[in-house]
Amino acid sequence: MKKWSKWFWVLTMSIMAFSVQSCEENPPIVPPVVEGKTSIDLNFSALWNGQPLTFLTGWFEQPSPQKEYVQFFNFGMIVSKLRLVKEDGTEVLLGDGYQWIDFKKQRTKFNYEVPVGKYKAVRFTLGLDSAINHGDPNQWGAEHPLNGNLTGMHWGWAGGYIFQAIDGNYKDSLTDKYTKGMSFHTATDVMVRNFEVPVGTSMGAATFEVKEKATTPVQFNYHINRYYQGIELKKGSVSHSEGIKETALMQKLLENLKVNSAFEIPTP
Repeated sequence: MKKWSKWFWVLTMSIMAFSVQSCEENPPIVPPVVEGKTSIDLNFSALWNGQPLTFLTGWFEQPSPQKEYVQFFNFGMIVSKLRLVKEDGTEVLLGDGYQWIDFKKQRTKFNYEVPVGKYKAVRFTLGLDSAINHGDPNQWGAEHPLNGNLTGMHWGWAGGYIFQAIDGNYKDSLTDKYTKGMSFHTATDVMVRNFEVPVGTSMGAATFEVKEKATTPVQFNYHINRYYQGIELKKGSVSHSEGIKETALMQKLLENLKVNSAFEIPTP
């Protein structure tokens, strides 16, 4: 019995020693620390007199010489050369510069890796260079902003892209049950426009800062009511950017974007 106890004790001590040795040779695995990336979240918002735009719900008073009311069911845009402007004027391209924003589908928030620093503006082109505009839309990947099947923003029958599509209804009175259609499609090379949107109310007045290993939110407001400033829809509610009358109407609408400061990046 004593002999068996001796062997049992030796065996137990051997197992314990092996266990300790195994623990020392195979320390617990510690998961690696994932460091945050230095980036911005660029968030686009469509507003009407400061309130979020809605689709097929409610009516918005149109700032025309005579009151009109509008309702939206489609609002998308394609931009290129999308970039940030640093305090010293140098530019940082966001991704490959192309983006498709769709307010109805809530495709409005985009993350981009950017260098640390202070930025004073966002620059972009509403529309595309002629070579891209008239190039093969099938060359782009399935999820790329220039893929026409993804966006529905390419005129296959006429060639070229729709840079901005706004569709909806309008009427003269809130009590009027009869509504008329509204459709503004910005397209063709002559309608390409470049924009520089400062942080705050004027260039250089304010900046936002991107810090290392952090994501900085950047708000980009589109005050769509300013696009309609001075436009009487009863005199012209459709423009596909072609024809003398429709071209003049679209040029006036695009001019409103700059004159009325329709784009805004609020001071952080």
